Amino acid sequence: MSSALLAAVRCDHGDVDTLLREVEKTLSRQGKRVQGALQTRGLDNGECHCADMDLQVIGTDRSFRISQSLGHGSRGCRLHTGNLAECAGFLEQNLSFETDLLILNRFGRGESEGKGFRDLIGAAIASDVPVLTALRPAYVEAWADFGAEMACELPVDRNAVLNWFNAVQGVRACA
Repeated sequence: MSSALLAAVRCDHGDVDTLLREVEKTLSRQGKRVQGALQTRGLDNGECHCADMDLQVIGTDRSFRISQSLGHGSRGCRLHTGNLAECAGFLEQNLSFETDLLILNRFGRGESEGKGFRDLIGAAIASDVPVLTALRPAYVEAWADFGAEMACELPVDRNAVLNWFNAVQGVRACA
């Protein structure tokens, strides 16, 4: 099992948001200090074919709407980059050296372009805090370029993710 500080769950298939939520709950019940943001999807807002997307900050009642309605004719990304940046700043400001794991909903277009959660991921790694995120096939190359030897990919499997986390914790304990 890899002890890379960065891990991305490949979301080619399966419900990656539920998986991340289950991992957070499992580790929190074990007394681990988990920080980050999990994605939730609302109902179709009626203006377009897509549901609203929010990032819920773990352990708080704070959330950030990261989607925006672009209307019926839109075909492009609905990501609200300003709100994503605000969420990233909030998380970075509250990142603790005592954090056992930082969970972020995605490594996507923003991160592949040097935005989004990219600086937050760098701050976590600089603080020796492991990061777990999700990765769509379109961003695999950008993830590999960004993470290099510090990154690994995991299947959409709770046990695989928990095994990765335990391996990382073992290495951190020896350091």
